[in-house]
Amino acid sequence: MDRREALKAVSLILGYSLTGTSALVLLNGCKAESNTDWAPNFFSEAEIKLIAEVAEIILPKTDTPGAKDAMCERYVDEAVFLFYKKEDQQKFKKDLTVFDDYAKNKFSKAFMALNQNEKEKILEIVVKSMLKNEKDQKNKSHIFKKLKELTISGYCTSEVGTKGGLLEYRPVPGPYQGCIDYISVGKTWAL
Repeated sequence: MDRREALKAVSLILGYSLTGTSALVLLNGCKAESNTDWAPNFFSEAEIKLIAEVAEIILPKTDTPGAKDAMCERYVDEAVFLFYKKEDQQKFKKDLTVFDDYAKNKFSKAFMALNQNEKEKILEIVVKSMLKNEKDQKNKSHIFKKLKELTISGYCTSEVGTKGGLLEYRPVPGPYQGCIDYISVGKTWAL
């Protein structure tokens, strides 16, 4: 399965896999802003760069825009700042250190100092840890799971994500067409 098919499948089941908090964020949407004077609301600049790198590995740029193009790190910052409880915000921030911890154990360097292949290996280790924890029922809300969920919802609700070839978007209100042939539209639609 290639990335495009995987993203289409993920976007179809996205509504079923979101938690209540992420559903609220999804309903509020995300607009890609190109101004460079943006400052994070909750995370530090270093944490935002880390989130951007992990998000880009989750949704890399190919023939369609990636997570950095959609500025998913801004979405994650806004979502955690606005919709997470204070204790969940602090847990999220603390759990971000897992990427550096694994990187220092494996490569004796910080996550951001690694090359792309090493970063991907660290993410594989983090995912294996997450799956093991879920299997052992130790931790149902792993940082990678939350970050992946926020990255995908941020991408799918951003202007770049909806106009980048993955989803089609037409602003509402528009004409209601209850029964149309899939061939005539050719894509899954973002509402």
